[in-house]
Amino acid sequence: MALVILHPMDTQSKSQLIDTIYNHLKHQIRQGLLPNGAKLSENTLAKDFSCSRTPVREALKRLEQDGFVVIIAHSGSYVKDITMVDYQQLTEVRAYLEALAMRLACENGADPSVLEQILDSMDELWKGGRTFDVQTFSSLHYQFHLELVKLSGNNLLVLTYSRLNLSEAALLFAQNITDRGITKTQAEHRRIVQAIRDRNEKEGERFMLSHLWRKRDRFRAQTQAI
Repeated sequence: MALVILHPMDTQSKSQLIDTIYNHLKHQIRQGLLPNGAKLSENTLAKDFSCSRTPVREALKRLEQDGFVVIIAHSGSYVKDITMVDYQQLTEVRAYLEALAMRLACENGADPSVLEQILDSMDELWKGGRTFDVQTFSSLHYQFHLELVKLSGNNLLVLTYSRLNLSEAALLFAQNITDRGITKTQAEHRRIVQAIRDRNEKEGERFMLSHLWRKRDRFRAQTQAI
């Protein structure tokens, strides 16, 4: 059998394809378009992306490592079923990652204008007087927190945060949306933005922990009630 030597471009293209499949599936899972327990067919995905099963398999392995997928021998790959315990533990990790991001953003004098734009869009969606689009609101909510982490200027922190399995739609549903809850959350978001503008790292770090720990306690209470 002849030895096949890959051209550097071939290796790069394969890596990019794996990234594309990985990011596509992760986005679909986070949006709730691929529900918990959904089976991910390697053959179907290979056909969808016009490739062999090898890059599909590699992408699925990465998704498993990041907690989005469960691979069962002789059965296949499935979207991981996220429980209230998972949400509680994710929020505990998020709280400290985002508190660190707040401190760094304040220390660096980051411009939080992008956060204000997202909050304005969330307010418009919530108070627009039309049918409330939960999925869009949820995506904006996630984007607010992701952009906040990016303001830290720490690439490793951003990478670590982006690999958490934060299912946007499911997470918001789990928080039991109410008008009072959204109003309170948005007010807290505005306070977070102001802390960055004031470069008040101690207040920002403390308040971010409080903001997310409240959600953690809610998940914990729901877990204990089951």
